[in-house]
Amino acid sequence: MSALPGEQMNRIETFVAAAFAFAVSMLVISVDSIPSNFEELQGAAKNIPAFAASFAILAWIWHEHASWCRKYGLEDTRTIVLSCLLVFLVLVYIYPLRLMMQGLMGFLSQGWFPFDMDFEATWQVRFLFGFYAVGFLLLSLTFAGLFHHAAQKAAEIGLSDEETRIAKTEAIIWLSGASVCVLALLLCILVPSNWIGYTGFTYFLLFPQNFILREKVLKKVANKIIKPEGNNN
Repeated sequence: MSALPGEQMNRIETFVAAAFAFAVSMLVISVDSIPSNFEELQGAAKNIPAFAASFAILAWIWHEHASWCRKYGLEDTRTIVLSCLLVFLVLVYIYPLRLMMQGLMGFLSQGWFPFDMDFEATWQVRFLFGFYAVGFLLLSLTFAGLFHHAAQKAAEIGLSDEETRIAKTEAIIWLSGASVCVLALLLCILVPSNWIGYTGFTYFLLFPQNFILREKVLKKVANKIIKPEGNNN
């Protein structure tokens, strides 16, 4: 690959990084007011696991976009639109993300960790899970669009054939992640009421799925870039 795709932060990466910093501050601000006694401090401390999980997901999304910027360095109109869409999705889904993580921690701790929302009807629970699934689906499609766009601009940014294939493979991996989100969405709509909470565990399929695709598909493609010494074929 040529030296064009940036070793320094471009304007898009800088903007997205600043937006993610703001998103993290929103995540902190969404926590209740400063504790005034020990009981309130103890209650606030119980929110730490949900905050940590939410922060980890935000950091992962930011890292994925930063890595894309460093690899391809594009700053054209489509890159701006997709990157702004990514920021929009993150800002919109800050609170639903925190609620989902609180729900997970509360489920794992059998209610010891707090959950800030009360539901009056089953459809409201379905709505929360569906809302989150749609957000993660759009996020996955946005990243798939970014990698597909990079593959289309291969000649302009100096990608080799194999590097172009890697970009296309990354797009496919994100599309496979989108399929998991579709499954989670369908489950939260169709499963019986007493099973709705378990539909959130659908997202854990992303871990084996991504591992298999990256180890068996992407790694195989990447290895073709490094040819054995003495092989001139």
